[in-house]
Amino acid sequence: MDPKKQKKFEKEEKEFRKKFKYEGEIQVLNQVTIAPTLTNKKWSGKELAVRAGEKLDVIVNAVDNKLICRNDEGKFGYVSTGHIFTDDGDIYDDIGDDCIYDND
Repeated sequence: MDPKKQKKFEKEEKEFRKKFKYEGEIQVLNQVTIAPTLTNKKWSGKELAVRAGEKLDVIVNAVDNKLICRNDEGKFGYVSTGHIFTDDGDIYDDIGDDCIYDND
């Protein structure tokens, strides 16, 4: 990461810790993708402005249907779980054809 971008990330992290009263190490728990059909264009003060199809790092898992995420610019904020794209078809992709729990 170039020094200019590193400095911006550090500034965003400091602001995040102050705004959300977050202590401890910032760890990425997983990544999520914003739904490609997202149409919301207005965001409140603590919400992260997101774009359809954008990938985000999850910092804090959902509380009250909101995740705390970080975008590729280093900005942090709440993201509604309703804005997250989920591909339910991949949830059980590790189950083989001979699975005894198959309901087919």
